[in-house]
Amino acid sequence: MGNISSLIGNNQQYIQPSGVDYNAATNKNPLPAGWMDGYIESAEIRNTKSGTGQYIYIAWRTLDGQHLVHDHINIKNDNSVAVDIGLRTLSTIARALGMESIDDTEQLNGREIAARLAIEEAGEWPARNVIKAYAKISTTRPKRAGDLDKIRHQIRGNENCNQQTNFRSAEGPTGDEIPF
Repeated sequence: MGNISSLIGNNQQYIQPSGVDYNAATNKNPLPAGWMDGYIESAEIRNTKSGTGQYIYIAWRTLDGQHLVHDHINIKNDNSVAVDIGLRTLSTIARALGMESIDDTEQLNGREIAARLAIEEAGEWPARNVIKAYAKISTTRPKRAGDLDKIRHQIRGNENCNQQTNFRSAEGPTGDEIPF
């Protein structure tokens, strides 16, 4: 838990981890890249390793409870670009949750939100998922990137097409994906 409003521009003490059970995820293999529905299991403010900044740590879990993905959103950092990206991400999360602003990390805990996952190769470490974007959970948005290709082929009247296409999804001002 952490008060975000008072943190920006103020010095905040370190907040102890909330007790997220990192071993509770039963599947350690990364999910396929693409949109996945889930919820924020835990959100809290933490200090950076250097001690000069702070970030919001988010533990995001799939709705089936099988996968846990960690995200870090910079909110205080010597690098102003990192802070700008972090604040934009926080704004996107607020919009996806139907909130005008987020004043405290406690407001995020337990809230359902979709995440666009990517797979990150980390050299000697096993591949893992990273969160690239957040959006409102949608019943019409494809669950994985491959599903989006199938929908495009169906729209074009080509249901039997198995070929992958190269395209980028368009996102509107609300973060909702447009599948064609």
